Amino acid sequence: MRLLQILCFCLIASNSYAQEIPISDDSGKAEYKNGAAIAGLTKQKLYDRGVAWINKYYVNPNGVMKTQDAEGGKIVGRARYKLSRVEDKGRINPNAGYVSYQITLQFKDGKYRYVIDGIRWEKPSYYDVSQWADTTQNNYSKPEYTSYIEQTIKYFDALTESLESYMKVGEAEKQDDW
Repeated sequence: MRLLQILCFCLIASNSYAQEIPISDDSGKAEYKNGAAIAGLTKQKLYDRGVAWINKYYVNPNGVMKTQDAEGGKIVGRARYKLSRVEDKGRINPNAGYVSYQITLQFKDGKYRYVIDGIRWEKPSYYDVSQWADTTQNNYSKPEYTSYIEQTIKYFDALTESLESYMKVGEAEKQDDW
């Protein structure tokens, strides 16, 4: 019985670390996509929440937002984050490059969705982050690429969690009782 418990624990533990970057069925490239219904909110209110979230989440929101279409209910932005690399003797190099991506927020009465795509490691040629899992490529480095996958999943999990929770409740309105 004890052996069975240990075996189950090991199986659960190994599955929790085997996360993967989601891949689009259509394009075969990395993509995060989700949406939700939020009853009682108009397209304009949801759009305003989307703009407010971008202004709160990103350090340079004006540099991120490339298209703002309130009438059409769409925001398109481009952003990036920095990768770090663990080198020899455990030293961390914070300059392993950047990962850039496009984020699209779309709104209709009572619902919204987001699509994060074009997720690529900034290199001279297009390098989709899903390629980090391809062990057959030249110069494949399992520790390095596994670290990049973990950093990418952590970054986009935090981003999507922040966006989804903000879209549900928005920001508390401030009372001015002077």
